[in-house]
Amino acid sequence: MEVDGKTKVCALLGDPVEHTLSPLLHNSFGESEKVNVVYTAFNVKKEGLEAALKGAFALGIRGFNVTVPHKESVIPFLSGMDPLAERIGAVNTLALTDKGYKGYNTDATGFMRSALGFEDEIRDREVIMIGAGGAANAVLCGLYELGAKRVYILNRSAAKAEAKFGSDKRNVILPLEGFRDIPDNKYFCAQCTSVGLSPNDEAAPIEDKDFYKMIGSAIDIIYKPEETRFMRMVREKGGRAENGLPMLLFQAVESFRIYHGVTVGEEGIKEAKDRLYRKVYGNGKNST
Repeated sequence: MEVDGKTKVCALLGDPVEHTLSPLLHNSFGESEKVNVVYTAFNVKKEGLEAALKGAFALGIRGFNVTVPHKESVIPFLSGMDPLAERIGAVNTLALTDKGYKGYNTDATGFMRSALGFEDEIRDREVIMIGAGGAANAVLCGLYELGAKRVYILNRSAAKAEAKFGSDKRNVILPLEGFRDIPDNKYFCAQCTSVGLSPNDEAAPIEDKDFYKMIGSAIDIIYKPEETRFMRMVREKGGRAENGLPMLLFQAVESFRIYHGVTVGEEGIKEAKDRLYRKVYGNGKNST
């Protein structure tokens, strides 16, 4: 798109931001949907966050994605929050309003869309989630939105997970080794920790091979490497597993819709997928 006086500006806010793939996605969507927008990234320290938002509002910047460490700390500076973001307790998308920026969480919707091929293993079923960090909030909400009956939450610190998620009686909190207390069955599992993230490719959040006998299907929200050790161990026991690149893609699709009121079409999604795979894996593979 040609940049002119009508060009809208959107950006990522975080610290650091140099690694982000959001400009690739949003600028690709802008091209495919003929939206006159430029998307960039701003490295903003926590102590400068309020001032950054005030300046952005004065400049009329259309919207932001928010990444670490600001997903929760930005909330006091917002003019309002979407109900889903309120339930999750974190935001990753800010949209300009007459009064300031309204907060949304498209991580949950991105996860839900990436998990559509696993609906039969989630709806009205008990499922497993590994981790209780920042990403787990949105994934847990997404699992219940998809109809999960109960979530077994495995975390290195059961006390931390209990403090965060224990108030919901549908959740069963266990330490990592507590998987042996889960009834014998085949489960869908969402892996929400950073264990196995490149360059630590050979690490897995749970090393015991007995755990993977229980997993019929899984999503690892890590997307680099393309196949994590967790995914490989699931597949070695006959399960199917996908990585987190579709979640990254679809949360961006939803953010774009919130900013511009435009739904990215299938051709636009396909083009962005191809660009994403070439950027991350150095090839044109598109398995999402």
